[in-house]
Amino acid sequence: MPARIVPAPPVAPVEAIGLRELAGVLALTALLTLLLFAVGTTRVGLQKDDAGQYYRMAESPAYLARLPYTFRVLTPALAGLWPGDPVAGFTLVTLISLPLAATALYAYQRAIHLTRPAALAGGVLFTLSGGAIRMLTTPVYVDGLTYLTEAAAFWLLARRTFWPFLAVVTLGVLNRETALLPVVLYLVVEPPSRATWRRAAIAILLPSVVFGAVVYWKLAAGGVLDGSVPPATLAPFARTFRQDLPTLPELFDVYSTFGVLWLLAARHLPGPTTFQRRALVYAALVVLQLTVSRGDEGRNLSHLFPVLIPLAMLDVQRAASVGGRRGLTLTVVLVAACALSMVHARWTILEPAALRYGFVLLGTAAALAVAWVLVPRAEGRSSG
Repeated sequence: MPARIVPAPPVAPVEAIGLRELAGVLALTALLTLLLFAVGTTRVGLQKDDAGQYYRMAESPAYLARLPYTFRVLTPALAGLWPGDPVAGFTLVTLISLPLAATALYAYQRAIHLTRPAALAGGVLFTLSGGAIRMLTTPVYVDGLTYLTEAAAFWLLARRTFWPFLAVVTLGVLNRETALLPVVLYLVVEPPSRATWRRAAIAILLPSVVFGAVVYWKLAAGGVLDGSVPPATLAPFARTFRQDLPTLPELFDVYSTFGVLWLLAARHLPGPTTFQRRALVYAALVVLQLTVSRGDEGRNLSHLFPVLIPLAMLDVQRAASVGGRRGLTLTVVLVAACALSMVHARWTILEPAALRYGFVLLGTAAALAVAWVLVPRAEGRSSG
């Protein structure tokens, strides 16, 4: 049975979002983030692999880390400002970035005409997603701040505010090179023409020049350009390019990054709005990263959240549209089931692993039952 999509009309003007509304979302997601950090997770891998590379960059900005980590300078630089152990600085950056990213995602979803309940559910489920949980267990990663720049870039681009979008993307490339991907989306959303080619050129050149300046500075400060340090120092970890068949735990890691949201979103492809359909270009580029970056597929794919979560929230919007107590119950149960389906391997308080597998299976089955069976039946009763 094809999905019944109930977004607001795409031609409707974007409803203004008040500061009080955004402050409420920020407060809720910040509280949830703090609870997850304090109660739901424990810290692991703070100086392992790429986390260790970022830690050393925070101690010494000129430290020549392995590729591609050495050019991701923003989060380590901010963490290094903290007096004492940089882990506290990394943790602060992460705890601030995740709620702000959830709030920016909420604003983006409202900009593409999702209702308040659906957009709020999207912000909450992002906070509970595998990517966010990974940041809470290992806050030395830089992805938390990148989530913020990605969500903000999608929101600003959906609103067609070029200069703030360009500022966010340019800042983002200082943290992770994947911040250049929204630039490609900009060129798809606003194809260059005689009237707009200058903006397109600036959108390409400014972030690229800033990233190039970071590359030059790191190579010069690290001693590569003057020959005192061999380029082999930059060699990536051996597993980065190794293409192996994923194991069952690795597949579970990928699935639980978004849980049942993968399935709910797939049913709504390619999306109800022109912007969402064009955003699939961004999604394809995120997936293509797996050809050159292996070993942590779930974290790489977590950057799909601005595309995947709004699509999945169309089912939440549909449940809420049933109205009354029945609609509220269906909505709450659906969101709770979606959250349960994302119980990630990094939920270290939930042992053994079989318990997590059980939660994911139960959440997936319950969410599909609500979205694909109970909501259509409720709609039939309402129309009858």
